[in-house]
Amino acid sequence: MDEPAPSKSRLARHSRAGASRLARHSRAAAARVPASGSGFSRLTLLPALLVIAWLLPAVPLLLAGSFALAPMLVISIPVALALIVFGLRRVPGRWPMSAQTRPGLGRPAPWWSLLATAAVAAGFTAWQIVMNSQQVIVTRDPGIYLQFGYWIAQHGSTAIPVSAAAFGGAHPGLSFGSVGFVQHGATLSPQFLAGLPSVLAAGFWAGGIKAGLLVPPVLGGLAVLTFGGLVGRLAGSRWAPAGAIVLALALPQQYTSRSAFSETLTQILLFGGLCLLIDSLCAPPAAPASPTTKWWRASPSPATVLAALGGLALGLTAVIRVDGLSDLLPAIPLIGIMFAARKPQWLPFGIGLIVGAGYGLADGYLLARPYLDSLASWMRPFGIIAGAVTVVTLDCVLVWRYARLDRKIKRLLAARPLRWLPELAAGLTVLALIGFAIRPYVQTVRGDGNRAMIAYVGYLQRVAGLPLDPRRLYAEDTLYWVIWYIGLPALLLGVFGIALLIRRVVRALITWSDPAGTARLWVLPLLIIGWATVTVLWRPGTVPDQPWASRRLVPVVLPGLILAAVWAAAWLTDRAGQRGAGKVVSSAVVALCVAAILLPTALTTFGIGVAPSQRAKVKSSATGLALQRTSRGETSAVGRLCSAIGPSASVVIVDPRVANEFTQLIRGMCDVPVARMNRPSAFGVQAVVTGIEGARRRPVLLGADQAELAAYGPLPREILNLVTTQDAHELTRPPTTTWPAHYVIWMSQLG
Repeated sequence: MDEPAPSKSRLARHSRAGASRLARHSRAAAARVPASGSGFSRLTLLPALLVIAWLLPAVPLLLAGSFALAPMLVISIPVALALIVFGLRRVPGRWPMSAQTRPGLGRPAPWWSLLATAAVAAGFTAWQIVMNSQQVIVTRDPGIYLQFGYWIAQHGSTAIPVSAAAFGGAHPGLSFGSVGFVQHGATLSPQFLAGLPSVLAAGFWAGGIKAGLLVPPVLGGLAVLTFGGLVGRLAGSRWAPAGAIVLALALPQQYTSRSAFSETLTQILLFGGLCLLIDSLCAPPAAPASPTTKWWRASPSPATVLAALGGLALGLTAVIRVDGLSDLLPAIPLIGIMFAARKPQWLPFGIGLIVGAGYGLADGYLLARPYLDSLASWMRPFGIIAGAVTVVTLDCVLVWRYARLDRKIKRLLAARPLRWLPELAAGLTVLALIGFAIRPYVQTVRGDGNRAMIAYVGYLQRVAGLPLDPRRLYAEDTLYWVIWYIGLPALLLGVFGIALLIRRVVRALITWSDPAGTARLWVLPLLIIGWATVTVLWRPGTVPDQPWASRRLVPVVLPGLILAAVWAAAWLTDRAGQRGAGKVVSSAVVALCVAAILLPTALTTFGIGVAPSQRAKVKSSATGLALQRTSRGETSAVGRLCSAIGPSASVVIVDPRVANEFTQLIRGMCDVPVARMNRPSAFGVQAVVTGIEGARRRPVLLGADQAELAAYGPLPREILNLVTTQDAHELTRPPTTTWPAHYVIWMSQLG
């Protein structure tokens, strides 16, 4: 006799019981991960989540002109708590052993690795705070970012009014723009995106200009911590302190952590986004939902949440730097690969990436449109390239998944010419290194820059005693920039590691098999490292003086090579153990690899070498930039300048250099209207003074010396005379010392 069919209620009870058992098993598996492993994951993800929580409300509030402390705290604190609760609730504590020959999960991070990585980041932060640079005067990007952040912290909007009424209206030769702040109608537009200035504003709200100057060192320390987390996930958690300390000792990392540079904030989001994506691919499985549970009540799986946050973090790099869009280009084929492989992370990762990149485009086109218009020659080709990559990826994915040609393609790729593709890809990596190495001997890169850049390069060539060639860009030397800052051993180890990893990843893509689960973790990091390294080394797109040009290596190039070098060191150590080496020999391999990476970096940073003494002997010397501060005394000098100008003044600057460096500083920090006179004459200045008096304000003239102001009114007096130091400006060698800087301002009060 047939048994009766089970009822629907009985099936539902069995399914709920099965789901609960699976949930208990998954929770038990997660509980077996030591607290140090999950603590390592959570600590290294925390900086990126906090930055995301700050940027998400910052851009909309700036668009609305309501960027202020109260709404930012009301919105960002709940967002941060939600991200921490949902993003860090179930993170993996161990990852596949990608640096070892044996497949399987590696050991979780021990406590000493977690504490050592945190100690390196904390020590780096403290060191950079001590050596912090007070670049409030607008000479280059740090001054622009700082004044941008100070303005939005005080006024809540990126639009800076020119206040022409304070000068009696428009006058011939009177303008209001300066370096980094372009006049656009009746307002001024900052020349950069608002991501970093919005973070700097938090420091200004917390404790004025002194607290704002401490934000860059804190960002640099958080970037080192996040990079340690990425090294721990990809090379092994026990190698995380080594990777963190090598990056911390690199001179470009210190240079960009002492002043308001956007590169360190980009690192936090970039490294954090990669860590979140890796964790989503290794996240524990979620318990299946009950059949009776409605879809809107089902909680998303940890893999979904982590993938979405990873895409969002990577996309938000476009709010920090326009180049962030270029760095994100390799994420397009990755989304296609995950879709073809039926990985559920492709959709939340893609949505997060689109949302973050949308924030960046909104910031650029709505808040800094003149800046993006000036980059139109770069944006248009990039848009075409991004569209082409998207179309090709979409076509390949649809053919692979729906045309059922995967078996034929696998057989084709297994043929003798094509099955050597992994080795060919690894060989191309080595050939690229050789090509960049011989490039200075076969090419001299020149460009058609603006007049200021040509004059500046020519000036530096004359100072250094070099052949006069002011149109030269020195871009052919970019590989040697890398060698200057991290050394030849680190470069060779890094390229060796990248070649091995490319070989492994390409083989996994050809066979469509990744049994160890390591190739999938390296796909996006390798794509970003390879793409950004080649594009930056080929065309750095910057004025070539050092250490200024070294900032182009900070977001991806140097960290990518350090990451690959540490992975190669871990691989060599494991290979030595596989060949029967004991603990002593394996420890020696570790020590040699770490020393080869670390010592050349420290030598350049600290400038350790030999120098002649007075008795015709040699002695050791340490003159590197790691122990030298720049821009000392600028904050106190600015305070004296503002006190001398006083309230109810309308300032007119008649010297072009003073106007470029101090116009926005006086407007923002002294809180008075300011303008500049181009080619001033006695008649033109008198007309402006009459207009200021008609507006019932006090006219003040500023210049660079007494003679410059003597023709316009009463006897001038000196109100600023600052002798300080600035960063070096070297073209053909790494910087080892600072250069002097002298700022002088004279003032004449009329009426």
